Amino acid sequence: MINILRFLSLVAVLSTVFVVDSSLSHGVIASKYFWFAGTMAVCVAFLAVSLLFDKKNRLLLTYTDFFVLLFAVYVILNVMVHRRMPDMRLWLFLLLVSLYVTVRSACGNEKLRQWLLHAVLVVVLVESVWGWLQLYDFTPSYHSLYKITGSLFNPGPYAGFVAVGVPLALTYAIDKQHSRWERWLGSATLLATLLVLPATGSRAAWLAALVGIILVGGRHLFIRNWLLKNIRWRRWLVVVGVSLTICLLAGLYFMKKNSADGRWLIWQISTEAIKEHPLFGTGFGSFSAIYGNAQASWFLSGKGTDAQMTVADSPEYAFNEYVQILVELGIVGLALFLAVMVFCIGLPVAERHFSATTASLLTWLVFAAFSYPFSVLPLSILLVVLLAIAASSSQELRVKKRLHTWLRTVFWMIGITVTIYSSYHILPRRTAYHEWAMLQTLYHSDTYKEILKDYEALYDALCFEKKFLFEYGQCLSKTGNYQQSNRLFEEYLRYGSDPMVFNCMGNNYKLMQEFGKAENAYFRASQIIPNRHYPLYLLMKLYDETGQSNKAHEMAERLLNKPVKVPSTAIREMQQEAKNIQKSNQ
Repeated sequence: MINILRFLSLVAVLSTVFVVDSSLSHGVIASKYFWFAGTMAVCVAFLAVSLLFDKKNRLLLTYTDFFVLLFAVYVILNVMVHRRMPDMRLWLFLLLVSLYVTVRSACGNEKLRQWLLHAVLVVVLVESVWGWLQLYDFTPSYHSLYKITGSLFNPGPYAGFVAVGVPLALTYAIDKQHSRWERWLGSATLLATLLVLPATGSRAAWLAALVGIILVGGRHLFIRNWLLKNIRWRRWLVVVGVSLTICLLAGLYFMKKNSADGRWLIWQISTEAIKEHPLFGTGFGSFSAIYGNAQASWFLSGKGTDAQMTVADSPEYAFNEYVQILVELGIVGLALFLAVMVFCIGLPVAERHFSATTASLLTWLVFAAFSYPFSVLPLSILLVVLLAIAASSSQELRVKKRLHTWLRTVFWMIGITVTIYSSYHILPRRTAYHEWAMLQTLYHSDTYKEILKDYEALYDALCFEKKFLFEYGQCLSKTGNYQQSNRLFEEYLRYGSDPMVFNCMGNNYKLMQEFGKAENAYFRASQIIPNRHYPLYLLMKLYDETGQSNKAHEMAERLLNKPVKVPSTAIREMQQEAKNIQKSNQ
């Protein structure tokens, strides 16, 4: 009975992907936090009960378990050394560590392990059907610009979630060792995923799914029977495979060239940031905050080209998890992460213990090279569940029996402790997100004075949310509290580097008659994303209103000669005002 309850609680955790609550601010994303924390509390409760009453549970710890916990300890130490305040990202990370402990404990039972794989297939199947319903307008999308997002906020992460299930579904569909109903489940999931993936437009997900299909298909159709026995044909197959891969990558690049160039620029600039803190990184969760300065330095140094200026933006993620780990956690952090994957995937594959779970993990890792799955909670949950299942078959930790028993107790206690700590910090904040959602309606109605105290009351609960800090700072600015407003914007810059924040800070300094500081703020905004017109417009207005005619004329000239990335009414109005200033100065 206890095993059934543990399984159901883990299914509830996997169902986090389906949770959407529009009554919360950012309900598609935030609602998943609270569901995950609540279900993890239930999972850990059942884990504690099973440890008390299930005397047969003799979990064998593996090297994968050791490096997972070592990586978790390193992240915590990294946060402490860089003096970053605990926030939602850290609490969710700790819950994911607890999820790993819980799934590993459950996988000591072979039936539970198989049930979990079935649950993963069902979740992927439901998510695929959800996407189809959106595609044909039966259910709404959760992004105004895209027709298909599943229960996520963007088609990219949605496609990645679906793609990870492809190799698992293919294995169940073609492997005759599985029962008839399992093969039917695998076939249905495979068909649903392959039908919905093209509609997402995600090149990273397509490539990841293709890798998963090749891994599983190659193992079942070639390696066992024919490929290893025919060396000459194997060589030709490698040549053809490499050629097709090059053509495929070229086609995916030219399909969305600007997007690909933008990601390449992010990786180049991230490399410069890595050089400054190579060993231990800039701090867990700091990528968005440090990227803006790194990009500004890149263009100020003259390294940036005109083409790069066109595609430059202010990204939240590196669009490559390995690059982002290097930036935030340094070489040590990436080495520990790769050690986890080597012991969980690399060594079993080298010993020809290749499973469907391994193929799905490799698919996830391929997707991670071009996207941001660690920043999407359902994708992180999927990784941890697959990793914990695969770890059950990895190399056992070779230590003395007494030490092994002690380590196993520590392993379980870590899972229970971090769940209690993280849930305590996450769950009470649900009310704050609900109240924030109601305040945002008034915020967009420009009733700043009436809602200022309400924003102040929510500050302690939401002080790590960038959008909240921006809105609160704007409320202070619109009510004449310019100095306090800038303090809020400075807090924002600990979590992000949107140039609009520097524009707002410049406006505050200008109203406080601190024109030098206003000029510096506008200039920083203009360098973070050089293709933006608005910071130059603000500089032009500042120079014109403070009697600096020559500088105003020069800035008007720059504004008029600046290439327009996306034509709009606002840009035409700014250009017209620049012409007026030129005429008045003449």
